[in-house]
Amino acid sequence: MPQHCHCGRELCIANLELFKSLSRDLQEEIVDRALHFEVAANTNLINEGDTADFILVIREGKVKLNRFDAEGKEYILDILLDGEIIGDESFLWTDHFDYNATTTTPAKMCRISKAMLFEVIHEHHEALPLVTALIEQLSARLHQANAKIQMLMEGNGLKRVVGFILERDRRLNGAPIQLSLDDIAGSTNLRRETVSRKLTELQKDGLIHRSGHKNLEILDREKLLQIYLET
Repeated sequence: MPQHCHCGRELCIANLELFKSLSRDLQEEIVDRALHFEVAANTNLINEGDTADFILVIREGKVKLNRFDAEGKEYILDILLDGEIIGDESFLWTDHFDYNATTTTPAKMCRISKAMLFEVIHEHHEALPLVTALIEQLSARLHQANAKIQMLMEGNGLKRVVGFILERDRRLNGAPIQLSLDDIAGSTNLRRETVSRKLTELQKDGLIHRSGHKNLEILDREKLLQIYLET
């Protein structure tokens, strides 16, 4: 059952772009009025069509956003990690979620009501930077969505895989990428076997290093970018 959020000394929203411009007091008020819960892997957090009256902060864990077509084929829209937000796009352009959100690992979440955030903005003039931060974040999200559309339009499988790797690397600030072949295949709309072959090629060329089933480290970003731009 959800409980009042207790994130310890490090508030779950303190370092998020959306909230970090707020004072500590306002951050604590938002966190105190949020709900905290823990879930197992493969838990449905959101179903397509659910009312979008909240956002979710991923304190720990991994969450997959996806849709299914009429034939049941899965399309992975995004895979979110620690410190990322689910549902912020609903502040501007939708009243319902147009995707599913499912945990792929055990996760710790904070659920924040949109109505509560609007109350905070209305009651505290010092919360107005939240509006600016929200617009900036949504602009970044739109840019990211457009970049993915451009990537999926590419007919070259290698270019899709390289483009996806570079985008994940940018979002992770160079940290190792922890995604399975199925995750990458679903995100690039390629067959699992195709993704495996392309990653093997990149590793043989010394551009990436793979360890285990989910760990991928970039060794030569400049060369990968060259492949993406020239292929």
